[in-house]
Amino acid sequence: MESTAKTFNRTVHQAVPLDPEHPATMLASWPARVVGPIEEMDWLDRVGNEIMRWLQPVLDQPGASRVKDVLHGRQLGHALHPVLTDLPIGFWTSAAVLDLFGARLSSRLLNACGCVSAVGAAATGFADWTVTGGRERRLGLFHGLLNVGGLACQLVALTSRRSRRRSWSWAGLTISTAAAYLGGELVFGRGLMVDRNAWTAGPREWTAVMPEADLPEGSMKPVEVEGRTVLLTRERGQINALEGRCGHAGGPLHEGTLKAGVVTCPWHGSQFDVTDGFCVRGPATFPQPRLEARVRGGRIQVRGRQG
Repeated sequence: MESTAKTFNRTVHQAVPLDPEHPATMLASWPARVVGPIEEMDWLDRVGNEIMRWLQPVLDQPGASRVKDVLHGRQLGHALHPVLTDLPIGFWTSAAVLDLFGARLSSRLLNACGCVSAVGAAATGFADWTVTGGRERRLGLFHGLLNVGGLACQLVALTSRRSRRRSWSWAGLTISTAAAYLGGELVFGRGLMVDRNAWTAGPREWTAVMPEADLPEGSMKPVEVEGRTVLLTRERGQINALEGRCGHAGGPLHEGTLKAGVVTCPWHGSQFDVTDGFCVRGPATFPQPRLEARVRGGRIQVRGRQG
């Protein structure tokens, strides 16, 4: 057993030529070697681009942003998709176990519940996918295609005779489990739909950042504080300070637009109220952290949260 473990570890840590064009070669782990070839499949770009070409007119419709906000989970306070994905996996797993113990009617009922709940999980995941790019978009598309395959197997199982139902059900559960692993990679490995400002704190002491005269009414200016960007604005005579990196994907808010006290991220269009950081529009789901701001001796000073 120990010998097998050592062999596995040597295989995982075997030197791979570094190639920045292939990010997976920069990581020494077997998951990177599995996921790497998937996220580099060119056909995923072609399929994704075609999907977005057909979908964009729908996304541009009046009111579409409100629907997307619900699917992203803005009102919930964090992404809705991970909440809903537990339902189909849970239903289908329970259905498979009940089927093993002969409770076929209950198994079929839970299988049907899983198929229905998968629709909600798919809709929220699709909304999150529309604001990705690059290798995350390719990997997210593959993740979605696997989930479609898993759902198809469960639908076949739901309508199959007893002799084939179990095979289709287990096949679907296996495919959905593989898709769930890729979903975990997207969230925990790539930081998709997480709060990019979760670990940001400070400065602990009041820190002067710029002369008050350099921040006229209705303007916004970026300043550097402890190696990061903080966004200063002045609205109705009040000086406000927000973390300068959008919590959704890290976009530079100071490169966006400021209108009527709302700053819009230049990357994906998330909007935040500059007076309190409230998330006005997604795809961001977290509020933008605020810093205290004051004027002393003609200079603006800021102080951030502790932690």
